[in-house]
This record gives sequence, C-alpha cells and structure tokens, in this order.
Amino acid sequence: MSIKLYHDAKKNCHINIMGELESTYDEVYFLQLIQENINHILYITFIDANILGKRVIERLYQLRQNNRVKLFVLKSYLFSYLFSLGIQSSYRDCRYRVENKSGQSNIAEPEEVMVFLQQVKEQYGYDYTKYQIESIIRRIKACMLKESIRSFKKFQEAVLQNEQIFEQLFLHLSVNTTGFFRDPEVYKEMKNRVIPYLRSFSNLKMWCAGCSTGQEAYSLAILLSEMGLLNKTQIYATDINPFVIEEAKNGLYPLKVLENNICNYRQAGGSGSFMDYFYLKGEYIEIDEQLKKNILFFQHSLDGNGILNEFQLIMCRNVLIYFTPELQRQVLERLSYSLDKNGFLNLGKSEGILHNGGNEFFYEVDSVNKIFKKK
Repeated sequence: MSIKLYHDAKKNCHINIMGELESTYDEVYFLQLIQENINHILYITFIDANILGKRVIERLYQLRQNNRVKLFVLKSYLFSYLFSLGIQSSYRDCRYRVENKSGQSNIAEPEEVMVFLQQVKEQYGYDYTKYQIESIIRRIKACMLKESIRSFKKFQEAVLQNEQIFEQLFLHLSVNTTGFFRDPEVYKEMKNRVIPYLRSFSNLKMWCAGCSTGQEAYSLAILLSEMGLLNKTQIYATDINPFVIEEAKNGLYPLKVLENNICNYRQAGGSGSFMDYFYLKGEYIEIDEQLKKNILFFQHSLDGNGILNEFQLIMCRNVLIYFTPELQRQVLERLSYSLDKNGFLNLGKSEGILHNGGNEFFYEVDSVNKIFKKK
C-alpha cells in the first residue's frame, strides 16, 4: 500500500491510495492524514482497493454527510459496497479493454471452457473445473457482456493476460446471495430441534461454510445468544471470496433491507427485537461487537483445503448446487470428517444427499429443512 498526497492551487487536498488498506497501521495512517487535512476539501481516490475496513467506512460516511470529501474509486466492487451503505462516490473504469469489433457474441463448447478453467487453475490457483459447467458458462457470458468482449477466445486471452479481467470473472463466479435468517423456518427448526440437543456439550464449535457477507453466521450467533449458548460457542465462518470475508468482518449492512430482515427474524422465532443486535448508523446498520467475539471469519475453499476441527453443527447452504456430483460427494465426505460423531449438517433447500453418494456419510433428520446427521 502506498499513499500520495498533494494540494492543488485551490488548496484542496488530494489523497491517492494504491493497494488495499490491509493492516491496522495502514488504516491509522490514512485516517491520520485525513485528520491533518480536515480543514481542506478532500479528494480521495482508491486505485486498487476492493474493500475498506469499518473504521475507514465510518469516517468516510461522516465526511460525505458533511460534504467534506469527494470520493473516486477504480474498482466496481468497492463502488457497489460504498453505494450500498449510502456513501456516494464516482466510479472511474480504467480497466484493460479488449478491442473486438465482431458483430455476434459467441461462447466456446464445454470442452473448450474446461481447458480454459484448467488454465485459470494453473495461473491463479482457483479451481472451477468441478463446478457445474452450465452455471460456469452462464457466468462467463455475463462477464463477457460486462467487459464488452464478444469472442470467447479473446476473453480467454484477456483473463490469462490481465489480472484485472480475471478479478471480474472471479466476482462473477462467486455467488453471494444471502440475508439475515434466510429461510427462517430452517432457523426455527434449529432452535426447536437441533440446538437443544447440543446444549449438553461443554463447548460448541460450529461452521458456516460459504458464509458470503456474514449474515448467516451472525444469524446463528443471534440464535445462540437468545438460547444462552453463545458464550460457549466458537463459530467458524468461511468463504472462497476474500472480499466478502472482509465485508463480513466489518458487519455493516444496508438499511434498505431492514424490514425484510426483521420479518425473517420474527418468523424464525426470535424472542427479542432484531434491532437489539445492531446500531443504526444513518443509512446502514452495524452489528453489535458482542456478536463478533465468538465468530472467526477467514478465506477457505471447500474444494481442496482439507478438513477443519470437529464441529457439532455445519451449515453449508446453497453451495453444493454449483458443484458437480463428484465434487459434491468429495465435499460431503470432508464435511463428515469435520463433524463430531453426534454432529448435524444443514444444506440448502434445493440440496440433498441422494444423487451424490452423501448417504454414505449422513442420514436424513428433516427432509423439508435439509438437516442431516453424521452416520
């Protein structure tokens, strides 16, 4: 990370940040520069950052509310994140572009796409070769459309030659649909049937695999808190996408979805008020720090990173549907090895264990809410 600061003829202060603000030192240094130049109008440009920490977000929100800063970002992910929290910025698209004047879009055959995915694996370390090929092709098409590249061959070359184009493909391949108490009936069943069974354990370990931006892990923490079990529980929350992991750590969420979150919480059998677990911060809400203490967020891939700990509960919802049956079986086997002998597994509503060999490792407890127990 490097920061360049200068003042123009009108004595406005320009701060250009290259790289991510990855450490506490980086954040403190950046915030100190802001404070030292607080009497100037600030022009801040984030050149490479995809995500910002909570303290930086809070300061930028305050400055925007007081019209003391103009923000410019070069990464679409950061632009979308700031916008969702009510922080206006200007997006400058300075990405590598491919000249392609051919009239019709085309996509390769599945065999050619598989060759491309193998090349991506070798160059960038992300393995999509065992994902559902139809889903992969749809997402490649969407990325090609966004990048205005009609030829798959040119797109393939662009991804392998330029990391910025790969980053856009990576974001298209990462599915991050989530919400607080999504499918509230599942959480209600957890509260009434699964968690009481686990109450006898002296310590609990739970894993939210494919946690996206953190709402699932925080929902589980709220549920455990209301049942008096959070203090003796460690929740591991993982995702392949490092950007959504940082969002989850921030614990900041748009106010516009609050009504739906409250509705889900009530339907899940929440015993208090949803807003008891949040602070209202203008156009966004912030999760209570007390809930964060028992959650460890980190990047992890279900395909190839081995097993984690011995858990009493694993929630891996709406992840397997993107894998081939072969990979689903491998993942289910890893999840089985990661479970305590009395542990539970919760899958997504459209997922199961009958067509991927998962019945070798689990038996069904609740067919509607997709709750299984280790054999």
